Amino acid sequence: NPIHRSYDSSIPTAPIELYFDIEAEPSLNLIYLHGVLVVDRQKQTEVFHPLLADKPEDESKIWQEFLDLVWAYPDAPIFHFCPFEVQTVGRLAELYSTPRERITPLLARFVDLHERVTKSVTLPVESYALKHIARWLGFDWRDSSANGAQSIYWYAQWLATSDRAFLDSIVIYNEDDCRATYHIKEWLTGFFESQDIR
Repeated sequence: NPIHRSYDSSIPTAPIELYFDIEAEPSLNLIYLHGVLVVDRQKQTEVFHPLLADKPEDESKIWQEFLDLVWAYPDAPIFHFCPFEVQTVGRLAELYSTPRERITPLLARFVDLHERVTKSVTLPVESYALKHIARWLGFDWRDSSANGAQSIYWYAQWLATSDRAFLDSIVIYNEDDCRATYHIKEWLTGFFESQDIR
């Protein structure tokens, strides 16, 4: 059973929440997918936006698409798992000379669920990676073998073959990562409420 540890583990719940996961190719220093799941609690909708670079030169285009999307919901918290997403947004902002007023308030909206989990809950899992926690909570990836390395391989295959099936596999994997993050957030919120933690 999970055990709660004392830590200010407050997690925002908002009418609209964003769940964010990036796919990157380190050897090319390339971000090729920003995946954003928009959860609208009032309309009871969940819409996934895969902002995908069909070619490496499109990195700047999908960065602008990402900024436009997250600023379409200026009050929505942005949930992610591990610091990579925040670090990458900071790096891309610098790379593409994004105005500070577009970035500073944006970074304040990020909520790292990995940090919340590791500091506030002891779980019976072998590691606090996204897959281990989400699977322990009953979440399943549609492609059980997919992982970050596989995503990089698929992108290389797409560039080599122009077979969109490789891109489709990346998008499905990334959407499931976003949905797993959402699953963990919902569980954590319920767990803290059940502990009557204020």
